[in-house]
Amino acid sequence: MSGRLLQLMACMAFVGASGFAGAEAAPYLAAGELRLTDYLASPPADAATQAEDRRAVLDAQRRRTPEQEARARRDDVWRDAVFSFGQGILPDGFEAGRLPLTQRCFSRAQDDLVQTLLPAKKQYGRPRPYEQDTLLRPLLPPPVGDAYPSGHAMFGYLAATLLGMAVPERRDALFARAREHAASRVIAGVHYPSDLAAGQVAAAALAARLMATPAAVAGFAAMQAELRVNGLAGANNEEEQP
Repeated sequence: MSGRLLQLMACMAFVGASGFAGAEAAPYLAAGELRLTDYLASPPADAATQAEDRRAVLDAQRRRTPEQEARARRDDVWRDAVFSFGQGILPDGFEAGRLPLTQRCFSRAQDDLVQTLLPAKKQYGRPRPYEQDTLLRPLLPPPVGDAYPSGHAMFGYLAATLLGMAVPERRDALFARAREHAASRVIAGVHYPSDLAAGQVAAAALAARLMATPAAVAGFAAMQAELRVNGLAGANNEEEQP
């Protein structure tokens, strides 16, 4: 039996003992454990930056192509979004039905994202672009919550961070995908560029806290082992054992 398979079995046993079988995914972090407002500046208040933000959204609206519009609609997905996020970057087989430990890890991480994001959105209370300017017409149905920070940008950078740690040979492509994923929110007319920048900072804060949380570290290890045993991460990514 290969070392990678033994590692996967050990991780599955650990996660199973923690309530994997038949249990609903729950956040890794306690509610209120991470306050994004401790890490973020307030939304831009000066007229020049606000005008630059508005101009960027208006320019994106004028220039967006049918291909960009289609991508923005695809990137609007939330449930199991990591699998559409990784398509074309990770090898064939990166699918929800084949990777239950990866699905669970990201489901819990997304729950953490939501429970840390929404209080920040509420505190900052920044309106969406189309709520401030009738010339701006969104492609998508009105999203939940205020604009700042962007939850979809936060998710994309969180996914790039966690997947990049698990599959480091794809890290650059994953972060390029995160930038594209975030930009689709401006193209769709539902965010300003400064919302995306705040989402990137928020993702870094959440990723750091998750990797300091034992349950999240165990979930990540199980995901990484599952990716390796399914041939989705290179064997050369394993750390050398003493």
